[in-house]
Amino acid sequence: MIHLVCPNPALDRTLLVEKIEKNIPLRPSEVRDYPGGKSFNVAYALKENGQSDYLIHTILGGAIGRYIEELNADKGNTLRVVQSGQNTRTCNIYVETTTGDVVLFYEKGLELTPELLEQFTKQIEESLTDGDVLVFSGSLMKGMPDDYIKGFIERFLHVQTIVDTSGAALRAAYEARPALIKINNEELKDIYPDLDEENPDDILRILKEVTPHDNLIVTMGGKGSLAKIGERFFRIQSPKKEAKNPIAAGDFYLGLLVKGLSQGQAPEIFLKEAAAYATANCLNYFPEVREDQFQSILEQVLLEEL
Repeated sequence: MIHLVCPNPALDRTLLVEKIEKNIPLRPSEVRDYPGGKSFNVAYALKENGQSDYLIHTILGGAIGRYIEELNADKGNTLRVVQSGQNTRTCNIYVETTTGDVVLFYEKGLELTPELLEQFTKQIEESLTDGDVLVFSGSLMKGMPDDYIKGFIERFLHVQTIVDTSGAALRAAYEARPALIKINNEELKDIYPDLDEENPDDILRILKEVTPHDNLIVTMGGKGSLAKIGERFFRIQSPKKEAKNPIAAGDFYLGLLVKGLSQGQAPEIFLKEAAAYATANCLNYFPEVREDQFQSILEQVLLEEL
């Protein structure tokens, strides 16, 4: 079973407008609502690529929380929900179709009380069994200790923990050596301050000579990605495309990595698929991928073993 951890979800509302202007009514050409939070995007990537053995651990409350559960029912995701007395937040994503600019309005999340955190943590712990995959994606929410992820890694040695986070939580989790870490070049510099994060050769040096981890993937924006998988090293480059809305791309990338590792795929397969799926997402205004887009880009992804 794959467990996706999403304590701070949202109703994600994406609005398409021709031009964003001040002091006048803006009339969107299209509006869509989605269950929001990085884990919901990871779940989309898993489901659309044939993975069904997963569930999302989350906290929901109020009318917005109930609406998210309704939207999620249409998506077909299994939820494990801790109910909160607080209304779940809404995040508005305005996309200016004439320029491709994106304006984000993200509401503050719920107040995570010690009691709510204890209930959420217990729910995850009681769901885990040996051989499961546990995925932490995104920043820890306020109220979670910096070593929250690290604690799971150390307590559940026979669970494969996958980490895509930042800051103090990343540094703590890094010490505990999870099954896989996906970060960007700036987050890697946060761990290794002397790193030249704009230099792929210096990042590769860290992967080959410094990091103790078996599986570490570093994304570098337009410069592609570098990966250490076991004792093998790869460079991955997607084709350049004009992005309509890149917001969920990193989550979709992670989803294909999770699928690949959980299914025991060869790294040559899941690294190319992850890069292609993330790029294909950028071709759409909404967090989704068409199969023809994915297959077309997959043929253009370059993968080199180093």
